[in-house]
Amino acid sequence: MAFEYLEPIDYVERWRKLVDARADQGRRLDSQHGRNDEWAGARADRFRQLASHTHDDDPLLAHLRPLFRASDVLLDVGAGPGRHTVPLARAVARVVAVEPSAAMRQHLTDSLAQAGLTNVEVVAAGWPAANVAPADVVICSHVAYGVTDIAAFARKLDAVTRRHCAMVLRFGQREAQILGLFEKVWGEKRCLAPTCLDLLGALVQLGILANLTVIPFTIGPRFHDLDEAVAQMRADLLNPTRPDVEQIIHDDLAARLVPVDGALAFPHAPAYAGILWWEK
Repeated sequence: MAFEYLEPIDYVERWRKLVDARADQGRRLDSQHGRNDEWAGARADRFRQLASHTHDDDPLLAHLRPLFRASDVLLDVGAGPGRHTVPLARAVARVVAVEPSAAMRQHLTDSLAQAGLTNVEVVAAGWPAANVAPADVVICSHVAYGVTDIAAFARKLDAVTRRHCAMVLRFGQREAQILGLFEKVWGEKRCLAPTCLDLLGALVQLGILANLTVIPFTIGPRFHDLDEAVAQMRADLLNPTRPDVEQIIHDDLAARLVPVDGALAFPHAPAYAGILWWEK
């Protein structure tokens, strides 16, 4: 299906350029770029800790739960440590959780065992390469930011959806709180990741008429102490190695982080994501 009014903007190509520019910057600046599993080590541990705060009022869960039937099969593409797989597995007959990261899969299997869930199949593959059967409901939450070929990615999601598909992306940037610090450290701006609106344009261009539901984006980093904050933000800043950088990061964070529930965090600023969903 073609939409002539979108022809002046090639959203699929715009998406590719954003992802390629960000990846090229990572290859150029980050000494750890290209590691086998970017989630290995402390990063997966931190994400599981953040994901553990998902509650029943999580906006994606609230969106999905009224749709489910007891006999449904759910496909979670990029399941991570099970932020959505674990709570949703209790509402459906079966879940297929696709996750390419070995570190994330370990957290996922640990979470499933801890919850006593036996109706989840974990698939160790990326997307769209994963070989999976169609599912009644398909979700893909905060996964597509680094996907170069968004057309193949989205078309495969659509092809395996029997009834309802939902993709979630932020409106802003994951590193929003440290974009200024990035420029101070590297002397250049951080190349930006594609956002929810970029995905909306690409989907429409592909003939997938998605609805958009705006939701609050509530997950933000928490740090036990300033040293942990410096270590985490150094990784988000692409692992700079200059001898003066440690002090630059330390001073910036010391001036901006505030106590929150016994931890340190950036001051709260409203942030939003979008659920892009469509039905078959």
